Amino acid sequence: MMAAACACALALGSPSAVLAVPADGNPAVVYDGAAKAWHGENLQEQNVIATVADVMPGDALTQEFQLIVRHVERGVTLSMRPDASASTLDALGDAAIEVRDAAGALVAQGMLAELASAEGAPLALGAYTADSARGLRITMTVPTSLGNEAQGQSYEIKWIFTAQEDGESVSAGSDDLLAQTGDDPLNVYGPIVLGILGVLLIAGAIALTKRR
Repeated sequence: MMAAACACALALGSPSAVLAVPADGNPAVVYDGAAKAWHGENLQEQNVIATVADVMPGDALTQEFQLIVRHVERGVTLSMRPDASASTLDALGDAAIEVRDAAGALVAQGMLAELASAEGAPLALGAYTADSARGLRITMTVPTSLGNEAQGQSYEIKWIFTAQEDGESVSAGSDDLLAQTGDDPLNVYGPIVLGILGVLLIAGAIALTKRR
C-alpha cells in the first residue's frame, strides 16, 4: 500500500503537459474553440495595452505577440479593434494602425478613430479551420497633427479580440487576457497541493498497516 501511495503521489505531483506554459515563453493571445473563450499566455501589459506618453508627432509604437488558435473543428474568423477613451481619440484619432505577420506581410490596417468606432470595421485577423499560430506585430504611428496640448499627457489604448464561430461571437479585452497569463494556478500550486495529498496518502497507508 505504501508503494501504491508513493506512485500515486508522484503521478499527481507531476505537472500535466496539457497545462504547461508554452516552452518558447512568447507572449500569446489564444482562442480556444473547445472552450469558446479567449485567454492570454505570458502576456505583459505592453503586449496588449498601448500607453502613449512623451511622444512626438510621427513616432511609432509597436506591440508584438503570437495569435494562437486551438481546438477548432469548424471555421472561425478572428478580429481585433482598439478601445480608447474620448480624450484619447481626440488626441490620437488620426493615428495609423498597421498589423503585419512575422514575415512582414500586411494583415490589416486602419485609423484609430475609425477602428474604435462602433460603426467601424475591426482589424481582420483571418479565418482559421485548424490549429494555428502566427506572430503579429502592431505598429501605431502618432499623427503629425498631435499638438502641444498632448505634451505631458498619457493615453491608453486597449485591444478587444473577437471570434466569430457557428454564428456566435466571443470577445475578450486586454484586462480579460491579462487576468490569465498562462501561469495556470494548477501549474504553480498544483504540484505542491498534490504533493501534500500524496504525503497524506502515505501516512494513511502506514496507519492502516499498524492497525493490522
